[in-house]
Amino acid sequence: MKQFLHLWVPIFLSNSIIMLVGIFDMIFLSHYSPQHVAAMAVCLSIYSLLFVSGTGILQGMMQELAEAYGRRAFDNIQKILKQSILIVIVLSVFAGWLLTHADPLLHLLKADSALQALIQPCLWLLAWTLPAHLLVRILYILTQACGEAKRVFYANIFYLIFKVSLAYCLIFGIQGYVPAYGVKGAFIAHLTVQWALLVVYYLIFLEKQLRVHWSGQFFHFKTLLKILRIGLPSAIVVFIDVFTISAIALLILPLGEIMVNAHQVAMGLAGLLFMVPFSMSSAFSILVSTRIGANQVQSAWDLTFKALRVVVASAVVLAILIAIFQKPIVTLFSDNKDVLAVSLALMFLLCWMHIFDAILVISVNMLRCWKVVVFPMFIFSGVLLLGGLGGGWYLAYHPVLLFNLNLDVSGISGFWWMLAISYTFAALMCLLCLGLKYRKHLQTA
Repeated sequence: MKQFLHLWVPIFLSNSIIMLVGIFDMIFLSHYSPQHVAAMAVCLSIYSLLFVSGTGILQGMMQELAEAYGRRAFDNIQKILKQSILIVIVLSVFAGWLLTHADPLLHLLKADSALQALIQPCLWLLAWTLPAHLLVRILYILTQACGEAKRVFYANIFYLIFKVSLAYCLIFGIQGYVPAYGVKGAFIAHLTVQWALLVVYYLIFLEKQLRVHWSGQFFHFKTLLKILRIGLPSAIVVFIDVFTISAIALLILPLGEIMVNAHQVAMGLAGLLFMVPFSMSSAFSILVSTRIGANQVQSAWDLTFKALRVVVASAVVLAILIAIFQKPIVTLFSDNKDVLAVSLALMFLLCWMHIFDAILVISVNMLRCWKVVVFPMFIFSGVLLLGGLGGGWYLAYHPVLLFNLNLDVSGISGFWWMLAISYTFAALMCLLCLGLKYRKHLQTA
């Protein structure tokens, strides 16, 4: 447990800091203009799809690094690091082109001309932000997998102070010195701080023995293939997850700014809650993979089931706390009465979804440690796309007439109902898959 806490505490605090930065942006912009909040929601929805796809592929890097560290194979660590850098370069070129050619998507979403004028320059800024963001992510994974997660926490403290201060100045401006840029200022700050953090982290926070050995062979096909075998299915899972959430943010645009802002409030809180099981799962997956790399198989399985118990218990406690203190918590995100009313109506569904989202994330992470990645990908993708997104869209915009059931158009709550149901089903299926994998281990042991 001491090893877990040594990893989890800094990983959780680091992830929470990253979420807080986004929340600060949303709070600043909610006091600036509702239209700028909507522009931020659209930009982040598009950007998140690309960023999490990259981080999903880099999950393969995390698993390989942890196993290599368990074997103390430092030459392999360098190979894994170099292949990950190559992956980021290719992804950044592709993503940069998409972000700078997003006009057809904006027209498809029927965003008005004023909203498009806010979004387009922000997407250009994000195109130049993504390479630095993913390269910083590589350094974070490298440090965490090698047991120095506290360095990531220290770096994120620097990031929080620098980013929030700069974003505030650029969003609201400084009279006589800096004009008020609104949402564009938030993304200028994001671009500036990510590149600064990349340089500072590599030179100051990263241990010298873990820095890239630029001389010698850089491309190693076998290592690249190992990363991609785990990373590509993981990328599809996180892409579908974020695509669904992002698509909902875009599909509710016709419902008006109140619904968009309420959805952002609920998702901001859900994202903050998610940092607890997500960071726990990251810490446990590093420890389990390290034990697998050291050939301590039974110990790794014992830790797998301990991880499940700890993550599920924490999720239930958090859901209960949110249910009890929902009103004062939600008022921290917005002072608009209409937005608050809609947000509070979603809290029950948010608590339900959080519990099963936690079960899902720990199950998927543990399955990934045991090299089971394809089945969870198909289960999660199918359920979330068909049920969460498709079913949610139908309930949001169509009445339901089924047997004796007669439901009016549900609006935004239709999406949240179907999300909660979809996460529940996917979580139970992945949990069953993990149990079957363990049963197979007992039969062959």
